[in-house]
Amino acid sequence: MKLKMVGDPALDFSLPDHNGRLYTLSEIIARKNALLVFNIGFA
Repeated sequence: MKLKMVGDPALDFSLPDHNGRLYTLSEIIARKNALLVFNIGFA
């Protein structure tokens, strides 16, 4: 897998919320901006 750089588009993925509804990144950014934060080392 190629290393992502600032400005590269994120890969599309889906995650469930606390009610089980599945949200897809492409679905969210079609309606509004999205900020992805991956916290490394969070315990």
